[in-house]
Amino acid sequence: MDQAQAVALAWMTVWIVALSIVDLRSRRLPDPMVATLLAGLVLLDAAAAVSGGRPGSLLWACVSALTYGGLLFTVRALAPSGLGGGDVKLAVPMGWQIGFAAGIGFPTAVLTALVLACLFALVWQVLGRLRGHGWPQTLAFGPWLGAAAVMVVSIT
Repeated sequence: MDQAQAVALAWMTVWIVALSIVDLRSRRLPDPMVATLLAGLVLLDAAAAVSGGRPGSLLWACVSALTYGGLLFTVRALAPSGLGGGDVKLAVPMGWQIGFAAGIGFPTAVLTALVLACLFALVWQVLGRLRGHGWPQTLAFGPWLGAAAVMVVSIT
């Protein structure tokens, strides 16, 4: 991972932590925070692509952002009570960064991130149940989407 990618990963991680705190407390992912995360990633990655001579990475980032966002949009359309709109919006910057890092391998990376996010959420739910907290009415999925994306970008 080059220095530019490390800076983008740090930006993403800081915003994921902030968004996770908000999502766990309020079960909402505020649009301005998600938009700021995306804008920062686009600027950082555009600068890295231009300076590093790899403008094609921006194409993969766009395609991946549309793919991940579109995938979660489809899930939400099929099961509106199962996934929040904020999670769909958060998938766009997560997909962007995954695509920028993974390039042509973005489909595998996106699916890996989604499976990891689901596993993290499931483990969280089971641990809560085992501790006697019962099953909550809603699940904050944003923290798990973010954590999985950070992991995938870190190893890509």
